[in-house]
Amino acid sequence: MAYHAGLPFVPGGFSGVDVFFVLSGFLITGQLLKEVRSTGTVDLPAFYGRRFKRLLPAATLVLAFTAVASWLLLPSTRWREMWGDVAASALYVVNWRLADRSTDYLAEDSQPSPVQHYWSLAVEEQFYLLWPLVLLGVAMVVRRQRTRLGPTAVGGLLLIGLPSFAWSLWATAHTPESAYFVTTTRLWELVVGAVVACGAGFWPRLRRPAASGLVLLGVVLVLAGFFLVTPATPWPGSAALLPTLGTAMVVAGGVSGGGVLLAGLRSAPMVWVGGLSYSLYLWHWPLVVLVDQGPFDGDAPLWATLLAVLVAVPAAWAGHRLVENPVRFAPAFKRTRNALLLGAGLTGVTAAAALVAIGSQRTEPAVDLTVGHHGAEQLLPDPGAGSVPADVEPVVRPEAFAADPASITPAPTTAVEDVPPTHARGCHVTQESPDPVECRFGDPEGDVVVAVAGDSKADQWLPALDDWARRRGYLVVSYTKSSCTWADAPLTQHKGYASCMAWGAGVRERLTALEPDVLVVSGGAHVAFAGGETREYGVEPLVAGYERNWRPLAERGTRVVALLDVPVPPTKVYECVAEHRQDVTACDWPAAEGKGSPPLRGAVDRVEDATVVDLNDFLCPEGTCRAVVGGVLTYRQGAHVTASWVRSMQKVLDARFDAALEGHVPARGGEG
Repeated sequence: MAYHAGLPFVPGGFSGVDVFFVLSGFLITGQLLKEVRSTGTVDLPAFYGRRFKRLLPAATLVLAFTAVASWLLLPSTRWREMWGDVAASALYVVNWRLADRSTDYLAEDSQPSPVQHYWSLAVEEQFYLLWPLVLLGVAMVVRRQRTRLGPTAVGGLLLIGLPSFAWSLWATAHTPESAYFVTTTRLWELVVGAVVACGAGFWPRLRRPAASGLVLLGVVLVLAGFFLVTPATPWPGSAALLPTLGTAMVVAGGVSGGGVLLAGLRSAPMVWVGGLSYSLYLWHWPLVVLVDQGPFDGDAPLWATLLAVLVAVPAAWAGHRLVENPVRFAPAFKRTRNALLLGAGLTGVTAAAALVAIGSQRTEPAVDLTVGHHGAEQLLPDPGAGSVPADVEPVVRPEAFAADPASITPAPTTAVEDVPPTHARGCHVTQESPDPVECRFGDPEGDVVVAVAGDSKADQWLPALDDWARRRGYLVVSYTKSSCTWADAPLTQHKGYASCMAWGAGVRERLTALEPDVLVVSGGAHVAFAGGETREYGVEPLVAGYERNWRPLAERGTRVVALLDVPVPPTKVYECVAEHRQDVTACDWPAAEGKGSPPLRGAVDRVEDATVVDLNDFLCPEGTCRAVVGGVLTYRQGAHVTASWVRSMQKVLDARFDAALEGHVPARGGEG
C-alpha cells in the first residue's frame, strides 16, 4: 500500500504480492491436508463453497464501486476498457488480459486499471482450481500405495513448482512485460508456501534459537525485497526468491514458536490489520487510481495518494463488517449448495453487467471517407482534383477544423482500433519476438519492389503505401516491429532490447537477398547506444546505425526513402477530443518536429541516393498540429496517426513518393 501510494522509500513494495502468494499457498494447503488426514479425501464442492463465501462478497462490492466511480470520474475513452477489466476480474482471468495488454503496442497509452490489483487474486484462484485436484490424486495414491501424505504431496507440488520456476526465469528474461502477470510464472511462489505447510510436522521440532534465527533471516530477506529491489529489477525470476523464501522462513519459524519477532507479529494491532488485510488490499488500489486519474489527470501529488490510502482503511472496515463477514457467516450459506450458488450468482451477475455496459456504450457510426472530401483533402487547394503536385502546400480553411461532434472519424472512444491492416494479418511483430514477419501489399505481381522497414511509425503508413503501390503496379514488402526502428544500433528499451537487434539482423539478411528497388524507412527512435566499451548514448549512434543498414543496399541501387516521424502530441489526442467535442481546436498544439526525424535526416545526408519524404505540413499546417482535420481524428494512441488520417493523405503521399522515386523506378500513372 505504501508503494502504491508513491512513497519513495519502498521501491520494491510490489514484492508484497509475492509474500501474499506464499502465505496463501501455506494456509490453503494446511486446510486441505488437515481434511485429507481426517477424511481421506478432498470435498471439492465444499472447498470451493468456502472460497466463494470468503472471497467473493468483498471482491464483488469493490468491483461494483469501482465500475460506478470509474464511470463518474474517468474519461469516456476509458470506459470500454475498464468494463472489460471488471468482467475479467469477476471471472478471475484478468491477469491474462493484463499480460496480453502489456505486450500490445496499441495499449501504450493505457494507464493502470482501477482493478489491476485483481490480477493476483486471479492467480490465486487459478491455483485453487488446480491444487485441490492434484491433492485429491495424492490422497488416492496415499490410500492405495500406503505412502506418507506429506512427502507425496511435496512430490505433487514439485511437479507444479519446478517447471513454473524454470519458466519464470526464462520468461522474465525474454518476455518481461507479460511475465509479471501470467499464472505460469507465479505458481512456484504458491508452491513454496504449500511445501512449508507439508512440513508442518517437522518445523515444531526446531529448537527456539533455530526457529528465531529462521524468522529473523526471513524478515531480513523480505525487507530486502521491499527496500533493495526497484521497479527496474526483472520480476519475477531469481530476484523474487528474496520475499518468497523470506516469507517461507518466517512461516516455518513461526510454526516452531518464533521468538520475539513473531510475538510482535502476533500483537493485537497486527492481528487487527491482518484480519482486515484482504479488504484493505481490495479497496486501496482503486481509490489511489481514481484519485490519480480522475481529478489530477494522472499526476496526483503524494498527499492525494496518501489520503486515498487512508480512506481505504474505513472503507475496508465497513465492507468487512457490513458485507464480508455477514455473508461469510450467514446460516443460509453454511450449506455447500447455497454457497456455490452464491459464488455463481455474484460472478455471473458482475461479469454480465460489465459486458452489458460494454455493449450499451454508444458507438458512433463511422463516416464513409470515400464520399465527399475528408481529412487532409480539405486542406488541398482543390479538394476535388484527382491528383496534386509534390510541392502542394496546405490551404488553411477554418471550416476544416470545425468538426461536427457526431461525425468525427474514427470516434474518440474507438480511435485506438483505427490501425493498419498489418495487425489483423499478424504482420507487425511484438516486442518479444526476434523473428521478422514478411507481409506483401500493393500489386502482388509487381515488378518494382518497395520494401518498408521500421517500427510502428513505418507501419502506420502502410494503408496509403498499399494503395499507392497497387495503382502503380509496385509490390510492397513490409517488415515492422514494435518500438524497433531498423537501425544497426542497440536501442535503450529493455537494456538494449536484444530482440530488436536480432530482428534487425534478420531483416538485413532478407533485404540483402530481396534487393528491393526502393526502401522506405521510418521510426520514432531518437537516440541509441554506440555499443562497445564507450557506451556512448545519443543521436549520433542512431544515425550511424541507420547508415550501416542503408549504405549496402544503396550501393547496390536501392533508392532509400526516409519518411519523417510525426510530431508527438503533449496529451492523448483522442481523450482530449472526447472531452472537447464542441471545440476540438482546444486540443491543437504548437508544431514540433517528430522525435525520430533528426536521426533520419542525419542518415540521409550520409548515404548517397537517399532522400526524405515529409508529410507533416498537412498534419501541422501553419505551425499548429491539429487534433481533427476535415472531420478526421488525426491521432490514435501515443504519437501514432489514425489509419483514417493516413488514407485521407493519399493524394499528397502519392505525389511526394512519385517525386522521390523519379528517375529511379518506372514512372506510372496512379489513377487506376
